[in-house]
Amino acid sequence: MTFNVSVICETTESRDRLVEQLKPMPDVQIHAHVGGVRQLQLVMQQDKPDAVVLEQGAPDESAFATIEVATTRASGVMLLLVSTDTSLATIKRAMRAGVRDVLPGPLNTDAVSITVDFLRESRANQSTFATHEGALFAFVPAKGGCGNTFIASNLAYQLAESGKRVLVIDLNLYFGDTAACLSDQRVETSVVDVARQAHRLDAALLNASVLKAGPTLHVLTAPELPYQVEEVTPDRLAAIVGLARTEYDFVLLDLSRTFDPTTVKALDLAERVFMVTQQTLPAVQDAKRVVKVFEGLGYSTEKVQVVVNRFIKGNPISVDDVEQATRLKVARVVPASGLGVLASVNQGVALVKLAPKDPVAKVLRDWAQELSPVTVKAGAKSWFANLRGTP
Repeated sequence: MTFNVSVICETTESRDRLVEQLKPMPDVQIHAHVGGVRQLQLVMQQDKPDAVVLEQGAPDESAFATIEVATTRASGVMLLLVSTDTSLATIKRAMRAGVRDVLPGPLNTDAVSITVDFLRESRANQSTFATHEGALFAFVPAKGGCGNTFIASNLAYQLAESGKRVLVIDLNLYFGDTAACLSDQRVETSVVDVARQAHRLDAALLNASVLKAGPTLHVLTAPELPYQVEEVTPDRLAAIVGLARTEYDFVLLDLSRTFDPTTVKALDLAERVFMVTQQTLPAVQDAKRVVKVFEGLGYSTEKVQVVVNRFIKGNPISVDDVEQATRLKVARVVPASGLGVLASVNQGVALVKLAPKDPVAKVLRDWAQELSPVTVKAGAKSWFANLRGTP
C-alpha cells in the first residue's frame, strides 16, 4: 500500500533544496508545497495525505491555533513539525495542537524518512496487535497513604523484569506521582495531553507520550499540575486503555479514591481491582465503604481483591478482622518494611532493584510470577540434569 506524504516548506528555496536531495522511496508518494502553516488546511483537504511534514521556523500561538484546527478537522492525518525551536514548551504546545513529533530544523530529507518510518510502524502495529489484548488491572487505595502507588509501580517493574511489556497509567490526576517511584526523568507529556488528542490516537502517539522507565516499562503520567484534567473523560480514557491493551502485555491503572465518572470507567474496564488497605481502624473502615461502592457498581467478589499493605504480625487488627469488615478474602499480604521501602521511594528506584532481598521485594516477585509465570520449554534440561549429564 502506498503512503501519501505532503511536505509544506516555508520558502521556495527550502522546497527546491528538498526536492533536489530526495531520493525515490518505495511505496511512498511525496507532494512538496510552499507556504508554511497558512497552507496546512488546504494541503490536507486537497492531497488527503497520510502524513504532513510542516516546516515552521518559530511557531507562535497563532500558528499553533491554525495547526490545532487543521488536525481536528483531519484527525487521521499524522503531522510532524520541523522547527528551529525545539524547547520543551514548544514541544508540549505542539502536542496539544495535535502534532506527532517536533523535529529540529532546518527541513531535510531525514524529516521525510522519519515520517515514513512512523507511518510504517503504525501500519505494522495495527496488523501485529490486532488480536492482542493485554491484561488490565486497577489499583485503588482504601484510604490515602496506604501505599497504593508504591505497590502498583513496583509490581509493574517486576512484571517488566520478566520480559513483559508493561504500561502504568497514573489516573490520580491531582498530584499523582507514579513516575517518581520508577524514574527521575522529567515528564514532558501526560495522560491529559493524550486525552486531548484522542481523536488522532494511535500506537505511535501513545509511544511518543509515555515516560520510558525501562526497556519494557512505560508510564503514562499524571499532569504535573492539575490543569485541564476534565480532558480525561470516560470515553477518552476507554480509547486510551483500549489501545494500550493492544500494545502491552499488562496495563496497570493507578487510581485515586475519588469515584468520579472517569475513575468508575477505569474500574469498569479492569479485569481485576486490587484494593489496597492496611491494619489501622480508619483504613479498615474506609475499605468497608469502598467495598460497598464496588457492590453498588455490580462488581463480583472475583473481580475485587483485597491487599493488606504494611502487614505487622501481632497487630490488634488482624487479617481476619479485615476480611470480616470487607466480607472479602484477603488475596495478598505485603509485610511492613522500614528502610528498604523508604529508600526506594526517596530514590525513585524500584525496591526489587534497590533491595532485592527485602521481604516486600520477595512478595512482589511471587505476585508477578503468579500473574506472568515463566514458560519452560518442553524437553529443556534442568541445571542439575546438565550437571549430571542426564539425557
